[in-house]
Amino acid sequence: MKTTVLFFIISIFSLTTYSQSQKDSINKVVGERIKNIKEDQSDNPYYTKQEKENEYLSENNIFQALALPSENSDLANFFKIYLEKKLLKKIDFTAIKDSYLYNNFSNSKYNYTIRLTFELSKKGKATNCRINTGNKELDQKIIEVFKKYPLEKLGLKENDKNAKISVQLFAKENKEIVIKASQFAVTDVPPVAKGCQDSQFYWQFNKCLYDKLHEYLLQNISLKTLNSQDLRGEIIFSPRFTINKDGKIINVNSIAPNKVIKDEIDRVILSFNEIIEPGKRNNAPKNTYCETYRTITIENLK
Repeated sequence: MKTTVLFFIISIFSLTTYSQSQKDSINKVVGERIKNIKEDQSDNPYYTKQEKENEYLSENNIFQALALPSENSDLANFFKIYLEKKLLKKIDFTAIKDSYLYNNFSNSKYNYTIRLTFELSKKGKATNCRINTGNKELDQKIIEVFKKYPLEKLGLKENDKNAKISVQLFAKENKEIVIKASQFAVTDVPPVAKGCQDSQFYWQFNKCLYDKLHEYLLQNISLKTLNSQDLRGEIIFSPRFTINKDGKIINVNSIAPNKVIKDEIDRVILSFNEIIEPGKRNNAPKNTYCETYRTITIENLK
């Protein structure tokens, strides 16, 4: 009897060896597949509506207690000088609330504040800055202003290069949008997997964690289970899970082409016990939600 050996590899979205036209083509295909996954997520949400609201309220309460935003903070006064007040009228909370992150929130649950997140570069400068005001041109202007702010005034340290850093900048109070900015930065450090201790920057810790997880997935996924599904070629899936305050993986609920493959991916992820440090917010352990996209290429070797 002829036997068929199942061969598979796991790949990530790396485009460094392709021409621009090839990159554009790959990005288009990947974008469509990710869009399909997001549609699947609406059928299998990670959080219930109530859980999502509870997480949001809890996170915001902790953030506010740490950041202590004020209309008279040094950061607020800086923006009052360098950002024209009339630009505040361009902030569109309706557009923000319509985004997938908040579109199911009631007005009473939604916190009308806007944060900017960033990371530190090798030279200690703000990089990878992100903000959503509902107006992309305004987003860029705010980032330009923020990059001129002396970060040492936020009390950041050299080892904060391993964190995603957040500051509040604006709030809507009594139907008026005001500059109400953080007195202190809030730092979120990702979980650390074994073998990733020498990473220096936030993105490196994240990449290393997911790479280690997928190496483990490659080594431990059941070929028999994959073979039984008669799926060949490249498939895309989205691991979703939480790493709790003790560094344990819990609540695994991935998105995959079918339930059998999903259950197998979930089983392997749940058995991954290589987390040596949990995620932290301002040095306090916290639960960290993790989500990424990966592909498996499955082929028959005869």
